[in-house]
Amino acid sequence: MSKLIPLGLPPRDRLLEEVKQEVKAGLSQSPHAAVLANLSSDSAPPALARSWGVEVKAGNRPSFQLPAKASMAKVFDRAGGKLVILGAAGAGKTTTLLELALVLVARAQKDATLPVPVLFELGSWQAESGSIADWSIAQLRLKYNISPAVGKKLLAEQKLLPLLDGLDEVETQSQDSCIQAINQFLASDIKPKHLVASSSFEAYKECQTRFKLQAAVLLKPLTENQIQEYLLEARSRELWHSIENEPDLLKLAKTPLFLSMMALAYEEILIESWKRLSSESEQRKYLLTAYIRRQMTVQIDRKGRGKELRPEKTRHWLGWLAKKMEQHRVQEVSIDKIPPNWLETGEQQRSYYFGVKLLGGLIWVILGAIATLVTGSIWGLIAGAAIAVISALLPPIGAIERLVMRLVLWSNGCVPWNYQSFLDAAAGRLLVQKTGDRRYRFIHDLLQKHFAEIS
Repeated sequence: MSKLIPLGLPPRDRLLEEVKQEVKAGLSQSPHAAVLANLSSDSAPPALARSWGVEVKAGNRPSFQLPAKASMAKVFDRAGGKLVILGAAGAGKTTTLLELALVLVARAQKDATLPVPVLFELGSWQAESGSIADWSIAQLRLKYNISPAVGKKLLAEQKLLPLLDGLDEVETQSQDSCIQAINQFLASDIKPKHLVASSSFEAYKECQTRFKLQAAVLLKPLTENQIQEYLLEARSRELWHSIENEPDLLKLAKTPLFLSMMALAYEEILIESWKRLSSESEQRKYLLTAYIRRQMTVQIDRKGRGKELRPEKTRHWLGWLAKKMEQHRVQEVSIDKIPPNWLETGEQQRSYYFGVKLLGGLIWVILGAIATLVTGSIWGLIAGAAIAVISALLPPIGAIERLVMRLVLWSNGCVPWNYQSFLDAAAGRLLVQKTGDRRYRFIHDLLQKHFAEIS
């Protein structure tokens, strides 16, 4: 769970703390982290530190393999702080970005002259979003509650280090435009000193435009030896023996995300049924379903977050959330900022707007009536004072909108009443991640898409 950030911190310090919590949450709330947690309290075996290979290409120089123990921060430094991270879906791009962000946050906390790393999801960028600078300012407000004036100032003074994750989540027809916008940002008057982007290799390969960055990092699929070593170190010897002679399942295991899920969900997998599936897509869906089933039923003791989840309701509620996130191309949601356009029917929208007007207007009508009835008397003065006090205690319009939105969604079965408690429980079971006080995302885009499909 995220810790409370002290009020009154300067914008830079507060932003650093929020990013630090977000990064730590992203690294700790993952299937790979759960594999580590299932081991003894002894330090994790070296094989589990970073299982995938990393190839680095800088300029016209020959590419080279990054040593297993070498930090991505060294590549960042050698590339002058400008690089792109490439790899297949589930290959570890976001994990690599988060590990780098953790180092950059620590540096920025020690040295006030260094820019603050900020994590932005490129999936929310659209051609009509304008320049990357304008889009970044909007994202700072949505994600970190940084006002546009402060965001613009931080950008102009080169005090931000953008970490742009997921070019492949941008609409396919807009990916070239997105790269062009980033390149224009790098050449603008307020260009950042450093910038890191990530994308699936397949999506980037199809683009005509290339990032104007200093180096590229390619995350390689796991080898069979790496898969074997990982599973043996993770005490999953039986799983290794079950898949070592199954080429299709070994191919799936070459993706780090799926390998970690296999290690966790093995008891929910019927190997004979799994290997009879005819396509990689079907095998992947089978694994994701087994992972969800395991996470919803396994006993978890995490400071009270091991709350039982009702499978049917959980699939329905997370499925609704996933569908909306897919539809509106967002990778993270704040339960305080669910927009009205997420309401599915005209009836739901009418209920929402009527409810907001009713609750907001009714309060002021009652207060106005009281004031009118007693105007001109000593009781009018008393009533006026009382009204002033009551007005100060009334919830702002934003709170009324959030309450009505929750009522409409709950009454239509889209969400449970205590949404935060439910999402916290889902985060405790590694179906979603809690990235901020009331911000959540699925543990991976692939799981988000899967929930959207099966709901």
